[in-house]
Amino acid sequence: MAAKQNETRLAEHTRRVVGRSKAFYAAREPGHFLVGVSFPVESPPTPPLCGLDLERQLEEWLDARLARQRPGWAAKAGLDDDTLPALYPRFGVAEHSAWLGMQVRLQEDTTLPVPLIRTPEDLDKIAFSDQAIWYRCMKSSYDHLRRRQDGTFFLAVRGTMSPMDMANALRGDALFEDVLLRPEFAHRLLRRMTEAVRWYYPRLVSWADEVEGGRIVGAGHWMGPRCIGHLPNDAAMLCSPRVYEEFGFPYEQELVSGYVQIFYHVHNEKMHYVPRLCRLPGLSLLEVTQDPKTPPIMEDLPRVFAATGSAALVLSGTSRQVREHIDELKERNCFLSIECSDRADAGETIEFVRRHSRPLE
Repeated sequence: MAAKQNETRLAEHTRRVVGRSKAFYAAREPGHFLVGVSFPVESPPTPPLCGLDLERQLEEWLDARLARQRPGWAAKAGLDDDTLPALYPRFGVAEHSAWLGMQVRLQEDTTLPVPLIRTPEDLDKIAFSDQAIWYRCMKSSYDHLRRRQDGTFFLAVRGTMSPMDMANALRGDALFEDVLLRPEFAHRLLRRMTEAVRWYYPRLVSWADEVEGGRIVGAGHWMGPRCIGHLPNDAAMLCSPRVYEEFGFPYEQELVSGYVQIFYHVHNEKMHYVPRLCRLPGLSLLEVTQDPKTPPIMEDLPRVFAATGSAALVLSGTSRQVREHIDELKERNCFLSIECSDRADAGETIEFVRRHSRPLE
C-alpha cells in the first residue's frame, strides 16, 4: 500500500516537472526559471571509497549511498520544485573512462584514473568491451539500485565525458604535448575517444529509467528523448582557444550528432573556450559551476553571461543571492539550484522564483 502511494505522489510531481521543463526548453524569450532547492538534512555518512573491495562490498556501499539520499528526498516531500528524486552509481571521475580497462586509484570520496596510453602504439590496444571491470561494476550497480526501487526515486543517467576529457584520462597530461608535438596522433586519439563515448553512452542510458519519454540527468534535471549529458571538458581549461578549436569542438560536435538535447558542464575559473562551445547544436542546458578562489556565480553574472551566449544556464547560489540578483537573472533562461537555510526558506524561495518567472504552465 505504501509503495503504491509513493508511486502516485511521485507520478503527480513528475508530470508537473516534465510539463514545466518542456515549456522551459521551448522558450525563446529570456526570463523563464526552473528551480531546484536543497537545505541541510541529517543523514548517515557514505563510507569512504578508499579501501572499498568492489567484489565483496559493492552492494553494501551502494545501499549506504542510497540511505544517505533518502532523508533529503523525504524532507522535500510536498515541495514542488523542478527536480526529481533520482540516483545513479557514482564513484568519482574515473568511472567515465575506466570501463576501457584502466586501473583506478580509490580516494576518500572520488576515484582517479591511471593513464593507459603510454606510447602511441598503446592506442591500438584499446577495445570496447562489456567485460572490463568498471563496465561490469557500473552495470551491476544499476541492477542493484533497480532492485532497491520502491516508488520514491528514479535511476538517472550518470553522464559521460567529452572526447578531450576522455583523451586526458587515458593519456594523462602528455595529451597537452601531443596536440603541439604529435598532432596527427592526437587526432587519432580523439577520434577513438569519440567512438568510445558513442559506444558506451547508449548502454549507460539503457540502464537508467525512462521517465515520461525522457531521462533524468545531472542533479534531478529532466530532459527529453535523445539527450546526452552531462558532458564536461575540463581539459579545455588548460588549452588555448586555438587548441580547443582544433582538438575539442569538432569532436564534441561529432559526439552529439543525432542527439536533440545536450546538457554541458563548465567551470567559472577559465571560460575562454566557452563562447565557441555555446555554438554546439542542441545545447539545452549549460551548467556553470564555481571553482575555489573565484567569485560566487550569482555575484559574477555579467562575466558569466558574456561568455555563454544565449544558452539556458544552470546556476547555483543561496536563497539570499537569488533574491538580490533576480532582476539580472531575468536576462537569461535559468535553472536555479538554490541552497536554502531550511524547509521554510526552501518553500518561500520556490514561490519567489515562480512569481518572477515568465509563465511555464
